[in-house]
Amino acid sequence: MNPSTVEAVFRLAEVRELAATCVELSGIRGLRLFLSDDLARWASHMRSAAGTDGVNPTFDPGCGKVAPGESLCLWVRDETGGTVACIAGRVFETTDFTMLVRSLKLWFDPVPAGMPDGLRLVLPATFPTLAGRVGHVGGLWIHPEFRGKGLSTILARLARGAVLDRFTADWDTWVSFRKIADKAVLTSAYGTADAALCVDGFFPPTNRHEQVFLSFATRAQVLHAVRDGVAALAGAMRPYGPREELAAVSR
Repeated sequence: MNPSTVEAVFRLAEVRELAATCVELSGIRGLRLFLSDDLARWASHMRSAAGTDGVNPTFDPGCGKVAPGESLCLWVRDETGGTVACIAGRVFETTDFTMLVRSLKLWFDPVPAGMPDGLRLVLPATFPTLAGRVGHVGGLWIHPEFRGKGLSTILARLARGAVLDRFTADWDTWVSFRKIADKAVLTSAYGTADAALCVDGFFPPTNRHEQVFLSFATRAQVLHAVRDGVAALAGAMRPYGPREELAAVSR
C-alpha cells in the first residue's frame, strides 16, 4: 500500500489515517505494507514460518468456507520481498457468535469426523450476544528477528480497523490462549476491547487442555483503538534515536 491506494481502499477516515501512518512508519524502517484477500497464501506461509505455533484453522481455506469477499490478510515485507510479519481477518454473519465457538465452526466448517460434538463454554452470564456481522482477527505472526519492534501494534490495530471498514462489521473479536492473555505488552497491541475466559478444558484445535479467552469490542471501541493507534505510531515517527523510537512504538 501507498498513500494513494490507502484513500481508495478504506472508507472510514479513522482507518485511512491509521493505514497511512502504518505505511509511513513501515517505509521509514525500509519495510512495505500489503493488503490481500489470499488467505490460502497466508496459510501456506504459516505452515513453514519460523517461530510459529502452527496455522490457525479459522483463516485456513483448507479448514472452512473462507470467501475472498469476506476475508483479508496484511503483510509486512522487507526490501527483498521477504515476509517479516502478517495477520489475517474475516467476518461472520451470525445470530450468536458464541454458537460458532461452541460448535467448533469458528475453526472448522465442516467439523472433521472424530472431533467432539462441541465445546463446553465457561463464559459469564453477562457476556453479550455478538450478533450480525462479527469481525474476527488472528494469525498474527512476526519473524523472530523483528519481534519487540512494534509491528504487532501496526498489524493488530490496522487489521481490526480494516475488517470493520471493508466488511461493515458490527463487532470485533479475537481469541487468545492464557500465555498471551497474561502478557499486557501483547494484549495492549490490539487496543481497546473486553475479554472473558471462554474455554477451560480440552481444546480440539490444539489437541490439548487450554484456557482460551474471547476478546470482543463494539464498533466504537474499535474506532477508539484505531485512533489511539494513530497517536501511538505517529509519536514513534518523531525524531528519536533508533532505540528510543522502537521503545516508543512498543509501549
